[in-house]
Amino acid sequence: MIPNTSIDLSPIEVPPPTTLEQIRTSKLRPFGSVLSGIDKQSRTGKLYVSSVGLSEDEHDLTFHGGIDKAIHQYCVSHYAFWGELFSSPEICAKFVPGGFGENLVANGFDESNICIGDLVRIGPSGSLLTGGSNGCLLEVSLPRQPCFKLNQRFGIKNFAPRTHQEAKTGWYYRVKEEGWIEEEMEIRVIQRSHPRWSIARLHHYVHRDKTDISVTQELMEIEAMGAECKDVFEGRWQKIQEKENATTQTWRDFKIKLKSPETPRIVRLDLEAILKTKQPTDIAAGSHAVIKLPNGLKRAYSIVSGNTNSFVLGVALDDTSRGGSSYIHESLNSGDIVSLGAVSQSMSLDNMASHHIFIVGGIGITAFLAMMKRLIDTNQTFHLHYAVRKSDEVAFRSLLSELGPNITIYDKSQWQRLDMFDIFMNRIWNSHIYICGPQRMIDAGIETASAIKMPSDELHYEVFQADTSGDPFTVEVVSDERKVDLQVESEQTLLEVVRDAGFEIGSSCETGNCGTCRIKIRCGERSEMLSCVSRGIGHIVVELPEC
Repeated sequence: MIPNTSIDLSPIEVPPPTTLEQIRTSKLRPFGSVLSGIDKQSRTGKLYVSSVGLSEDEHDLTFHGGIDKAIHQYCVSHYAFWGELFSSPEICAKFVPGGFGENLVANGFDESNICIGDLVRIGPSGSLLTGGSNGCLLEVSLPRQPCFKLNQRFGIKNFAPRTHQEAKTGWYYRVKEEGWIEEEMEIRVIQRSHPRWSIARLHHYVHRDKTDISVTQELMEIEAMGAECKDVFEGRWQKIQEKENATTQTWRDFKIKLKSPETPRIVRLDLEAILKTKQPTDIAAGSHAVIKLPNGLKRAYSIVSGNTNSFVLGVALDDTSRGGSSYIHESLNSGDIVSLGAVSQSMSLDNMASHHIFIVGGIGITAFLAMMKRLIDTNQTFHLHYAVRKSDEVAFRSLLSELGPNITIYDKSQWQRLDMFDIFMNRIWNSHIYICGPQRMIDAGIETASAIKMPSDELHYEVFQADTSGDPFTVEVVSDERKVDLQVESEQTLLEVVRDAGFEIGSSCETGNCGTCRIKIRCGERSEMLSCVSRGIGHIVVELPEC
């Protein structure tokens, strides 16, 4: 976790006027495996600025463009800074004006002295008139949030997050008054409404200090703030409120609208809320839901698709079922009522990856279907490697058919083998790999990544343990200093309970992906477990290392 550090929030002086050195635009062109407008060319003569940006400039509206992102400006002196950090001549040759895909190239204005909501005029010097031949009036709307394309542009993995760590991303404008601009015109801040909130300070509170409640409240109320950034603070505030109000687990009733077979071992459940909300929200890709069954058992299952009023689950019949999956397969019927508890995002796409590789075994496909659909919708590339025991065990074929030619299915009954080493070794540059399936598949992925020295942050995995989540269990915790018996209730994690008892366990993601909180089991059905997500069965004894 990034430590919180207070920063000076005193008012920032308006910078003196500067000069527009270049205007740059581009059409959308192939850029790696996607289309992008990052490769902008310098333009001469007058160009018209409309409400959606410069004439002759095209935006990939998936990540860029629109009213809040009409124009991008970047400080030209930043290129020398980047050139000193990266010594490769090939990389340094790209650190030149236009390298960040900016529309406006200028010096003097930067993230430390430009504030959200600033009104900025571009026009002939000696006048403050705007519109038409007098130039345009712009409003600072957002800090730029660089995507994976910046990594691809410079050939540097994780370069994009480095740019916001250094607060050298540039910023976006929305157009308040249209007009003609050209090189050598004056750029001047003519009004400052929020002198405490520079672009650099926004980066600090978006990416580093995420716990300051008063700042969150203040920033979410800034009218000039673009939706992309405002949504971050509003979402953070909502989570704060939910945490304060969540003294007990709340449950919401859903009807099984349809139960249908997907494979001989997997059923599909379409659930619909009994009391619908007026404005349902989409469920984040990579989420799972805690479901309370009519027999009283609570289980967690990956959400295939849907929103907060209706969604789809896929449930496999576990050979060692203790009443969850067997009840769903044998006793649960269309029209029955189940209760929905917490919905949590257990795995998410890494937005800094240029390509995504999914490795799946059996029912693990449910964890990734929504994520792959998201990649299709945002014009990003991926490939799915899906291993099944035989062809009739391929689940959710209708959804898979929407993913195009990005799928390889391995049928074990036909002697088809998923070669983990080959997939890892021949991955595209800056690919991230996601695994969901049996523990042996995950272990193979971890071992392969280690053997080829793949960076650990490029591998993501989720243990699919649908039939053990949610049950209470007892645990004896043994350390060098003491022993203690603890009860882990249905709504608690082992990590929470052990920490509350005064033991220290390292953790990072707390979603079962990073492995930081892995602990040894002295007595139980497994040799180790992830304390943030894994659950014991009955009674277990765990061993904690000396702190």
